[in-house]
Amino acid sequence: MTKFIGIIAIVAFLVSTKSLYSQSEGGTLHGSFQVDAQLYQEDTIIGATIPDEKMGVNSFLDLIYTYKNFEAGVRYEAFMPPLQGFDPRYKGHGIPYRYAKYTNKQFELTAGNFYEQFGSGMILRAYQEWNLGFDNSIDGIRVKANFPGIRITGLVGKQRSFWGKGDGLVRGIDAEIHLNQAFKRFNDKKTQVFVGGNFVSRYQQDLDPIYILPANVGAYSGRLNIYRGNWVLLTEAGYKINDPNATNNMIYKDGHAVLLTLSYSKKGFGASLQAKRVDNMDFRSDRTATGFNLPINYIPAMTAQHAYTMPAYYPYATQANGEMGLQATIQYKVKKKSVLGGKTGMGLELNYSISQGLQKNQINDSTTIGMAASDGYTSPFFEIGKEKYYHDFNFKITKKINTKWNLILSYYNIFYNMNVIEGHEEPNVLAQTGVADVWWKFKKYQSLHFDVEATFAEEDWGNWFLGMVEYNYKSFFAAVIDQYNYGNPVETMQIHYLSVSSGYTWNTTRLALTYGKQSNGILCVGGVCREVPATNGFSISLTSSF
Repeated sequence: MTKFIGIIAIVAFLVSTKSLYSQSEGGTLHGSFQVDAQLYQEDTIIGATIPDEKMGVNSFLDLIYTYKNFEAGVRYEAFMPPLQGFDPRYKGHGIPYRYAKYTNKQFELTAGNFYEQFGSGMILRAYQEWNLGFDNSIDGIRVKANFPGIRITGLVGKQRSFWGKGDGLVRGIDAEIHLNQAFKRFNDKKTQVFVGGNFVSRYQQDLDPIYILPANVGAYSGRLNIYRGNWVLLTEAGYKINDPNATNNMIYKDGHAVLLTLSYSKKGFGASLQAKRVDNMDFRSDRTATGFNLPINYIPAMTAQHAYTMPAYYPYATQANGEMGLQATIQYKVKKKSVLGGKTGMGLELNYSISQGLQKNQINDSTTIGMAASDGYTSPFFEIGKEKYYHDFNFKITKKINTKWNLILSYYNIFYNMNVIEGHEEPNVLAQTGVADVWWKFKKYQSLHFDVEATFAEEDWGNWFLGMVEYNYKSFFAAVIDQYNYGNPVETMQIHYLSVSSGYTWNTTRLALTYGKQSNGILCVGGVCREVPATNGFSISLTSSF
């Protein structure tokens, strides 16, 4: 508890004195910080345990100084220890992120840590997701060049691995041409065309006593993006040479990926269609790494990201080593004063996504021959595998009844392959969920928010009911949430997960307090997921920027 009080004291000091350092002579200092802490209580029924230190704290402080064309920044992080569900290798504190950057009209030079993405990220994406405990920043040198209609980025460095760096060296270059700006004859064309490509390689010494492993593994992709009127077409295709690693069982097969997005939008209507095929594209700066550790690339999940609790209970995790996916979305705004729209109009949204396995024909020669292993399998490009990984059919109706009442009704039908997504030998789950979300603004600056959710599923944990009431007054809120697992096949687990929370926001600072139970499950952001354990206790979150 003493550590937590000390951290809060430091943060309070920074808030109270930020006016002293936010503007320094000749330059500007700004930043942000966040503290997430939880005091744990034991609950043997839900499986909540108390760690040895009884409390977890995740916190960071970002400081960025700018002066004319120069920028420098540092981030201090403290996991003392990490919250339950985060990798214990984060335990500790220090400055894992620091950089200096110089920029002029044509060039940008960064030395130190940085985040970067080439195209869609299928070959390279370095980024951070604080709530997932994910950070694969690159520590090295990055150069960007900008010319009329042309952008070029080159980089070299090693990736963050908790408090150290990965073994492999990452090198990459990306170039993009905006044809309408680069060539005069296309300047006045209505169709805007962008063409890009990149190459990324990883160097890691081969010290394996059994296999002959490629020390240099290269990957490249090309993209074509077209914009014309209401239409947008985004395409990218990538390739990776043979890369035996811990995630593909040391096979020598090359990797492929294709992403396609076609969308159309106008006032009151929008539609999009996305498709992808991914085969053996798990790409890391250390061939022995697994889980969250040291991914170089990122394959987006073509599924809806749900904001409600129950639909988000079965999220999809991208299967980089093999999947085919499809997603279609239609949004329509029913006009005001129409038969269906009434006085205020109505919003309709329909979404369907599906992810399927590849058709993999196994190669029988899986023995080691001449210090080289098999390709593992062949996979015909246009053949779809028989095993379904995931589907999500959902629709949403949004209706503003009058100036005081707003209503959202939604339905979700989700198929979830437990064995593939979580690695558990459990039956597949088919979950159907209905949500009613109501806002009532009964006085000026005051409102009540009601959220009722019901999930029906015979598999896994069975049926659920969720009820929430939230009160809002200006910058203050208070809420009570009850998740009731009344359909659990184990009678003793048919329990209420009750929690209460409250918070206040002033200027750019927000404080939130919560006490109660949380069931275990999977938390995903953009197709990257981590397992969240069951917990019980008191938690606090404090965030601010200055």
